[in-house]
Amino acid sequence: MTHRPALLTAALLALAPTAASAASVWTAIATEKVLPAAKARSTNDARIAAARNEFEAFQVVVTGPATGVSASATELNGPGKIPSPKLYREELINITNASAADGMKGRIPDALVPDVDEWGEKRNAFPFDVPAGESRAVWVEVYVPKDAKPGEYTGSVTVKSSAGEQQVPVKLTVWDFELPSTASLKSVFVLGYSTLPAGHGVAGGSAAMADLRFRYGTLGLDHRISLARHDDGTAGVAHFVSKYGPLMDGKAPTRLPGAKLTAAQLGGARTTANATDWTKEFKSRGWFDRLFDYTCDEPPLTCAWNDITTRSKAVKAADPNFRTLVTTMIQDADAKGVTGAIDIMVPVVNYMEGKPGSKYPGAQRGAYDKFLGGGSNKEMWTYQSCMSHGCGGTVDIGDPSGSAQYYTGWPSYVIDSNAIRSRAQEWMSFRWGATGELYFETTMAYGHDAWNNQWDFSGNGDGTLFYPGTPAKIGGTTHIPIASIRLKMIREGMEDFEYLKRLADAGDPGLAKAITEAVFPNAYTTDVSPDDLMIAREKIANRILELTGKNATVAGVSGAPAGSGDVLAGLPSSSGGGTGEGEMVAANAGGCTSGPGNAGFLALLGIPFILKYLHSRRRKRD
Repeated sequence: MTHRPALLTAALLALAPTAASAASVWTAIATEKVLPAAKARSTNDARIAAARNEFEAFQVVVTGPATGVSASATELNGPGKIPSPKLYREELINITNASAADGMKGRIPDALVPDVDEWGEKRNAFPFDVPAGESRAVWVEVYVPKDAKPGEYTGSVTVKSSAGEQQVPVKLTVWDFELPSTASLKSVFVLGYSTLPAGHGVAGGSAAMADLRFRYGTLGLDHRISLARHDDGTAGVAHFVSKYGPLMDGKAPTRLPGAKLTAAQLGGARTTANATDWTKEFKSRGWFDRLFDYTCDEPPLTCAWNDITTRSKAVKAADPNFRTLVTTMIQDADAKGVTGAIDIMVPVVNYMEGKPGSKYPGAQRGAYDKFLGGGSNKEMWTYQSCMSHGCGGTVDIGDPSGSAQYYTGWPSYVIDSNAIRSRAQEWMSFRWGATGELYFETTMAYGHDAWNNQWDFSGNGDGTLFYPGTPAKIGGTTHIPIASIRLKMIREGMEDFEYLKRLADAGDPGLAKAITEAVFPNAYTTDVSPDDLMIAREKIANRILELTGKNATVAGVSGAPAGSGDVLAGLPSSSGGGTGEGEMVAANAGGCTSGPGNAGFLALLGIPFILKYLHSRRRKRD
C-alpha cells in the first residue's frame, strides 16, 4: 500500500503533457525556408563546413508551444578558436498573392533581426514566442577568420524557453583554402535614393542619411555585393570620396577584411564635364577601372535606342576608356546598331538560355563571343528581373496557364520562391563566363512598409533585399539595414562562385563546369535539392584541396529535408586499399574521403554517373 501514491503520481506525470516535452528543438540547413507549418525533425545537431574567410550558416528551429524563447552560442574550439556565431530571429512576412505559379502563400521567413547587430548594438531578436504546433527559426551564422587553422571545431547553441533548456551541438570543418574578401564576380546592386527616407524617416541629403547609406554599403560588402550607387542627395564626386571612399579603398568596418566595392556608378549629370571630374578623381585614387555609366536600362523602355550612342559619346569624351553599361541582349544591340557604344552588356537570364518556344530558345552564350573579343573593356554580366516570376498580375496556382508556367524555375529573388533559387544566379554566371551581376534595386518596397508588404512588379520582394531596421521595429537607438534570407542566399551563391573559380584556376575547369551543369542543367531548372548542392560543394572543396597538395576532409551537412539524399548514392564504397585501379570514394553523411594521396579524383567522383543520377532523380521529383 505504501507504494501506491508514488506509482499513481508517476503515472499521472507520464500522462500529463509537460512544457519540456511539448516543445521540440531541431536543426535545418541554411538553404531551406522553415515555414510555420514545418514539423519537428530528429536532427538535433548542426554540421557545417567552410573555407577561411567565409560565412556559413544553419538554422535552429523551435516547434511550439514555447514562450520566452532566447538563444546563445559558444565560440568554436578546435585547432584554434573561432568567434561565437551571430544569431538572428527570422521574422515572418505574410504573402497574400503568390509571385508565380510555383510561388507560395502564407507566412514566410525573410527578415533577419539580429540579437547583436554588425555594429555591436543589442537589438530585440529575443525573446519570442512559438504557438503550439508551429515552428520558428533562429539563423545561426559563423564567420571563419582568414587566419583560422584548418580542421574540426566544436561548440554549441543553447536554446532557453518556458519548455526548458536544450543544447544543440555544432561541428564546423574548416577547409584549408581561403576566399577573397572582395568578390571575384563584380556586381552592381542598386541602392536607390528616394526610398530610404520613407523607410527610415531620415531626411534626404542629411549627414544622417549619408551615414545610413554607408552602413548599407558596408553590410552589402559583407554579403559580397557592391551597392554601387550612393546618391544620398549630394551627387558630386567630392562628396562620394568623402563619404564612401572607405568602401572603395577597403577601409570600411567590414567583417570581411579589406572588402572593396567592385563597381561605382557615375553620379550626377551625364555630361562630359561631370564625367571628367569623376575620371580625374577616380584615376588619382586608382579606382577608374571600377567606374561606369549606367547608360540605359532595358531600351527602349527607359531610353530610345539612339540615345545610347549619344550618351556613350558624352562620357567617353571625358576618357575613351570610361565604361558604359546597358541591360540588353546582343541580338537587339546588333540589330539597332549600338553594340559598339556598349562596354558592359547585361542580358537578362531568361534570354541567355530560353525555354523551348521562347524568344531566344536554347543556349545563347556563343552569340556574345564576338562582342567580348572587341577589347579589354568588353564584359558580359547577367541580371534577373520580374521575368523570373512574371511581370503582370497574379497567377492561378490551382490551374496555371501555359504562359504562367514559363515564369517558373528561374533564379529568383522573390520571397515566396524556395531558397536555392536565390542562390542559383551566380552558378549561371560561372557557367556562362559572366564577369558580373546586376540587380535593379535593393530597397524598392520602402514606398510602403517592407515589413508587411513587398508586392512590387507582381512579385513579393522584387527589388527589396533589405528591410529598414528602425529602432521602433528592432530596438536599439541606431537606424541600420536588416538583411533578408534572400540576401544571405546571394552571398552563398557568391561564395559558390568563388569555389568554382578557385577549382578552375587550380587546374580543373572541366570538373567545375561538369559539376555546375550537374546541379543546374539549365537556367530554368533551379529547383534542386539543397543536399545535392551541398554535396557538390564539398566535392569542389576536396578537389581544390587535392590540387593544392592538401588533405581531403570529410565534412557533410545536417538538417536537410526528409527525402533528399547523397548524389553519390549507388557508387561502390571504398575498398580500403591504397593501390589498384583507382581508389573508390566512400559516401557517408554527404561527404567523401579518398584513399592515400587522393589519387584519381576524377575517376573516383564519377562525373558521368553524377550527371546521369542527378537527372534521374530530378525526373522522379518532377
